[in-house]
Amino acid sequence: MATGAIQASVSAPLPAAEQWSSERALYQSAKSELATGAGQRYSEMRAQLAHYPLRIDLDLAVNLGQLHHMKASEAREFLNQARGTPLASRFLVAYLRHKAQDGRWKSFLGAIDTPPEMPELQCYYYRALLATGKTEPAFKGASKLWNVGYSQDSACDPLFSAWMAQGGPDDDLIWSRALNAFDAKNGYLIRYVKRFASNELQLDLDELAVVYQRPSRVEGDHHSHRPRHGDILMAGVARLAQLNPQRAYHALLALTEDHSLSDAQVESAKSDIARHSLFAKRSPAPEAWVTQQVAALRRDKLTVIWLRNAIAESEWQAVQQGLQWLSDGLRSQDRWTYWDARSREALFVEGSGALFGKLASQRSFHGFLAAERIAQPYQLNEMKPSVESAELSGSIWLGAARAQELLALGLREEAKEQWQHTLNQANFSGQMTLGMIALQRGWSDFGVDAAITGGNWDRLDLRFPYAFWKEFQSAAKDTEQDPFALIALARRESGLNPLARSKVGARGLMQLMPATARSVAKENGVSYRGVRTLYDPQVSIAFGTSYYAGLVERYDGNRVKALAAYNAGPSRVSRWLSDSQSVDQWVDSLPFAETREYVQAVLTYRVIYRLRAGEPAMLLTQGERDELY
Repeated sequence: MATGAIQASVSAPLPAAEQWSSERALYQSAKSELATGAGQRYSEMRAQLAHYPLRIDLDLAVNLGQLHHMKASEAREFLNQARGTPLASRFLVAYLRHKAQDGRWKSFLGAIDTPPEMPELQCYYYRALLATGKTEPAFKGASKLWNVGYSQDSACDPLFSAWMAQGGPDDDLIWSRALNAFDAKNGYLIRYVKRFASNELQLDLDELAVVYQRPSRVEGDHHSHRPRHGDILMAGVARLAQLNPQRAYHALLALTEDHSLSDAQVESAKSDIARHSLFAKRSPAPEAWVTQQVAALRRDKLTVIWLRNAIAESEWQAVQQGLQWLSDGLRSQDRWTYWDARSREALFVEGSGALFGKLASQRSFHGFLAAERIAQPYQLNEMKPSVESAELSGSIWLGAARAQELLALGLREEAKEQWQHTLNQANFSGQMTLGMIALQRGWSDFGVDAAITGGNWDRLDLRFPYAFWKEFQSAAKDTEQDPFALIALARRESGLNPLARSKVGARGLMQLMPATARSVAKENGVSYRGVRTLYDPQVSIAFGTSYYAGLVERYDGNRVKALAAYNAGPSRVSRWLSDSQSVDQWVDSLPFAETREYVQAVLTYRVIYRLRAGEPAMLLTQGERDELY
């Protein structure tokens, strides 16, 4: 059952963590007592925690044990009480799953007003509609869930079975799913949907399956008046473009002469072929044709790829030409203003100085590059913190209080989740107040989150805190590195969150992969006690600094190459180097967008950190500027 509504202060400052020390101890005792059952002793403890920020966590635990008998009205009551915390969605998922698995569809629908976001719960939602007699919206939902390029959650199986029994998908919907499967590279699904198709559609599905396996089939003469034949041909051309853009180009030329294809289909195929040609090491479509398509299509993503190639090859007239194909918004960004100026300078065209001068006033990688070219000081454009109220209200106060208590209990990941949840709910003023609180209380990465969520890029005090500064200084001294470079690297890698973990498994402040950590430990003759140690800031900084220092040494002191290798690996950097490009060309034409942004960010962050500390700063050393890449 639901108990005890949350009472948050109307408007009040956040108390220091010490003020809740007795309640915190009682909360921990109550949690232990609850593990043996919610008896009289627990009830007495809970009553004493009526104003403690984590009391709702206790109520969640109680309610999760009572889902079987809980009514929808009681579920809604608890959801209202948990509003402003991540616990609300956690409870709702558990409640809906339980009611769905029990087949209590009225209770399921009684707890929500709109379809849930999770596909699994959407399946249950439309099953609930079906079970309560709302067949039309249930089957409409089924058709939407079914029309994807992958296998849907198994919770949808009963819904799909009922829908199929009443007619299921028509040929148009089946074809749509087959094309989605083609795009998702799911050949099995293309064959699977054939069982639901009419005899006529089965012929098209067979042909689509063949083209999926052998896209070169579109190069032959397969003229057909079947209405879906154009879809098959264009799907095949798109797939062939990935394998051999040149053959796809010739196939498209032949097909546009012999088949009635829509303008949209032809345009999409041209874009695919041009894009893959720009990346292709072998067998691209003719260069003049690719340039013609980039100019005609005016698609920013395609134009940017073309421009990066032109920059890498020092084709400055082409750069000037390609800049005109960008949308106004993109062309005005610092990166492209820089290359406008840079290419004008190389061509001895008027206007480069004015563009560099304008750009030098910006706090960005390209703004700093421009400042160096015209010997102007870097501009930080920092917004000094205003005298903000330290008071928070309602659910924002509660969220901040909960984050503080979770931190006090050593539950950093849970605190981080609550903090981000609260930031997402707060308005701009609230976000900046939360950022100020984080800064004052030493929650460095929480302050970074506040600035980023609020989009306040000029609050450098929040974005670039000197977290773990002693550890960075110590590691820098041991390896003869710049501590500002190290904290800049960590700021980019993890946002200074010591518990950060990437999708690929990198961990900690310096985002080391376990294999890299083992290698560093072995090279330095130190012990490595497993991945958990990478969440220790001191260990992460020491290992990460050692690895970075090794890369700097490998590249003879060149930090640009070292940073690229830290992000993408030394083997890739070796492939990317050709000893023919200037540093700005090389960085802006790196094949991986992540690595381009990474190198630029770390170099820029280092300048910001040094200038804010009153230290002299240079974006690039003279050696890095002079070297060819």
